[in-house]
Amino acid sequence: MRISPRWCWFAALTITVAAAVPDEPVSKEQEKNDDANLPELPETVVIATRTRRNWLDTAGTVSSLNQEEMVRRGVEDLGGLVKYDPLLSGPFDFASGDGAFAYGSSGYSGFNIRGVEGNRIAIELDGIRQPPQYVSTSFDMGASDGSGGMGRDYFDPAMFDLVEVMKGGASALYGSDALGGVVSMKTLSPDDFLGKGDIGGLLRTQYFSVNEGLASQIGGAVRRGDFEVMLVWAGREGHETQNNGTLPPNPVDFTSSAGLAKVGWRHGENALLLTLESYERNTGSNARSAILSPFQVFNRNVLNSQLMTRERVGLEWDYEPANGWIDRLETHAYWQDSVTGSDNRSRSKDVTIGGITIPGRLRNQSIRFDTNLLGLTSIARKEIVAGDITHGLLAGIDVSREEGVNRFMRFDTGMPWERDRISFAPSTTTRLGVFVQDELKLGKRWTVTPGLRADSTSIDPELSPGYLARLASLDQNTVEPPRPYDNVALSPRLDVSYKTTDQTRLYAAWSHGIRNPTAEELSMIFEHPASGGSPVGSVTVPNPSLQEETSESFKAGFKGESDVGKVGLEGFYTFYKNYIENGVRTGRVDDEGHDILTTLNRGEAEIYGFEVNGEWQARSWRPALDGWSLGASTGKAVGINRTDDTWLNSVEPWKTVGWIGYDAPDQSYGVRLTAVHSAAVKHVDDTTSQSRFFRPPAWTTLDVAAYWKPTDDLTLNAGVNNLFDEKYWSWSSVRRGNGHLGGSATDDRSTAPGTNFHLSLTRTF
Repeated sequence: MRISPRWCWFAALTITVAAAVPDEPVSKEQEKNDDANLPELPETVVIATRTRRNWLDTAGTVSSLNQEEMVRRGVEDLGGLVKYDPLLSGPFDFASGDGAFAYGSSGYSGFNIRGVEGNRIAIELDGIRQPPQYVSTSFDMGASDGSGGMGRDYFDPAMFDLVEVMKGGASALYGSDALGGVVSMKTLSPDDFLGKGDIGGLLRTQYFSVNEGLASQIGGAVRRGDFEVMLVWAGREGHETQNNGTLPPNPVDFTSSAGLAKVGWRHGENALLLTLESYERNTGSNARSAILSPFQVFNRNVLNSQLMTRERVGLEWDYEPANGWIDRLETHAYWQDSVTGSDNRSRSKDVTIGGITIPGRLRNQSIRFDTNLLGLTSIARKEIVAGDITHGLLAGIDVSREEGVNRFMRFDTGMPWERDRISFAPSTTTRLGVFVQDELKLGKRWTVTPGLRADSTSIDPELSPGYLARLASLDQNTVEPPRPYDNVALSPRLDVSYKTTDQTRLYAAWSHGIRNPTAEELSMIFEHPASGGSPVGSVTVPNPSLQEETSESFKAGFKGESDVGKVGLEGFYTFYKNYIENGVRTGRVDDEGHDILTTLNRGEAEIYGFEVNGEWQARSWRPALDGWSLGASTGKAVGINRTDDTWLNSVEPWKTVGWIGYDAPDQSYGVRLTAVHSAAVKHVDDTTSQSRFFRPPAWTTLDVAAYWKPTDDLTLNAGVNNLFDEKYWSWSSVRRGNGHLGGSATDDRSTAPGTNFHLSLTRTF
């Protein structure tokens, strides 16, 4: 009998919580009275400087979302994290429409920040870089990272305490991959459960009508002297995300299980934290979109199953000496293994020739990407005061070794052997980054923050027998074998800000960003038969001559924060050079007449725009309106490919978000009404598509969410999305589905969900 890992987590958690009894329990009434006497703290930001700072004291725009807000909004997945930010989105694939390769993934693939996505966005979980997005099995030129490929959502939002998004280049602190921004996710800690007592826990259940999803979470923590223990388990199950068209999405069933354990010890100046985490998601789908596509190859049935797993172990040491040459030293050693795979079973129709029926061909395919990461990060901080000048010094080192392997097996009836169609060479990527920063405060008004990071990146491809066999199957006159990649790059930055008053600040910043090519991009091989986009078929060959991408980012803005509310506005401009583009036609053909594609550093691009946001507390005008608040944000970006003066399709249209809300003074209930308006899509480059792109018209949706706390330890959340059942299309989805579906089918299948609701019930103890 096989015991599911989720039940192991559940049993361990139940035993731990049941066995623990607090020595000195603190009453809920006492906690409530204590909390009422605490002053309201200003919003803080960590991601911008890798040091906790008040929102007003940071230069730049950062979006953040804590766990309480996630539950109130009904966040179920990656897309829900960025739903109400005008310059953030989650690219979503409703279906893979490729009739020949129907193994493509569906769902969210990653984050888009101001028109930049894929591996140009650094994603970190508790400071650990997440696996790259694999693109060799994606083939849609409507997206810069392809569609239908393996995404980067190896996590469950139920495990997050806080998610922060830094917009714009951040390589000076986070190294390669932070070319377009950083998404930092922080998991729950014992403090999130314990409060002022020595034991605490949580039980939560959620329902999402948009995919008939059911989620459960149970967690708890215990403190004994210098020790703390926390265990959390979360599970989900559901079906396909519904659209609002006449053509339904592909049928999908999914289940996921996530477990998180932390053991902490703190004594004097030292603290240790051991973290264990596991995540697994299984998805099964019936790819009807491939059967009905214009390019019908395997069109009798196409069944697909996907697996994503991630496991990690981390040990953190936090050292804060009372009197020393440093104020604080944080060191984190970690190991992480991530696997994403797809198994596909497809059958073509029977063919009758001369009265003889030939059975359709049965094809089984198995694809697997495995990323193993071992690393260490250490950051030291020191504050030095010399008269009116204060130095906030930060220095760190970041070293990691990443091994990436791929397997692509295919078996067709009538063939006596399996074919290993490996997509890229097994590779080892070694990274070493050293960074320094000085937050220099000149008196009470000026702050100047220079920073510099040096990164050494080495990628060593292994010319394994399987990979060499794949190379040998290609036209040798068109293939250059991969070779080791070595690069050293410097990423400087400079922030300057001036506090015009104690409550307002002006700032300007410049940064140089980098992104090294991935191991996959250096040695990628992919073959595709004849289709509408390539009537003769195509083959993607390696390009070992790829260079790093670079960017020059500029931004300037204003911030203000007081009891009345807060406001922020920012203008930004980024120039990209040596932009890496996949699936570029070389204009050559191989000895079988197939178009030869490759990955190239293809020219220059620029993205510029603005963002404005604000909140207003109505009590500042009328005390009787205490609890009422208003908020709005708007953002527009423009992206241009300067190589051929065309638009960048990855940039979203102008979007505006506005809300009005009420929270009772005792926080026992509240409600918020949120409107989202998107302008029509106008700036499109049709040359990247097999046909003219569909341009979604303007749309407006209205959502409502409410919470009620009948007791201090019980909370009910409910919400309705798209209240008036608006039929609309998200550009981040529409532009990713054009490849093989055909225009009308894509348009109808990729409509966003209609009216849907979410419910949750949370019990704390």
